Amino acid sequence: MSEAVAEIANIAMARAEKRPDADPVSASTKQLFMALHGAYGNAFLSKFSTGERDEKGKDRGVRSAMQVWQSKLATYPADVIQTAASRAMDAHPEFPPSLPQFEAICRAVAPRKTFAEEQGLTRLPAPTPAPAAPVSFAERRDGRDWARRILARHEAGDKLNPTSLRFAREAMGVL
Repeated sequence: MSEAVAEIANIAMARAEKRPDADPVSASTKQLFMALHGAYGNAFLSKFSTGERDEKGKDRGVRSAMQVWQSKLATYPADVIQTAASRAMDAHPEFPPSLPQFEAICRAVAPRKTFAEEQGLTRLPAPTPAPAAPVSFAERRDGRDWARRILARHEAGDKLNPTSLRFAREAMGVL
């Protein structure tokens, strides 16, 4: 576990070194940290604080944590992270979440994909129903005259019980 965190930290640090002018921490990550700091106070930031300041006067530990969180949460859209933050505050009002706990909440909040979407399969068009065969409403005394009378009333425009109509259609093989 600690090797994975160290690897993520190294990736985040390498990205930050490539762009010394630009701030390596995105605005959405800053907002997340601000929201969690607002909800939990220094209990959240003290988890990461080292007391060592960078050239901008920011705590190096907190900045490093922001980069690690940003790297791990990069796969989630901003609305998922926002919803996860509010859920974390509701579910755990007494203590701030760790990165793995927050990531688990993000996974729970993220919209699910269907198997076809996960596999990259194209959606098949819906089958078009075959046109219904015309039904003769003449009595035949074959035990289905009741269904013919219901269908004839429906064709005439009478308002019928949907269940009766469905049963009549099934009896006549007209679906």
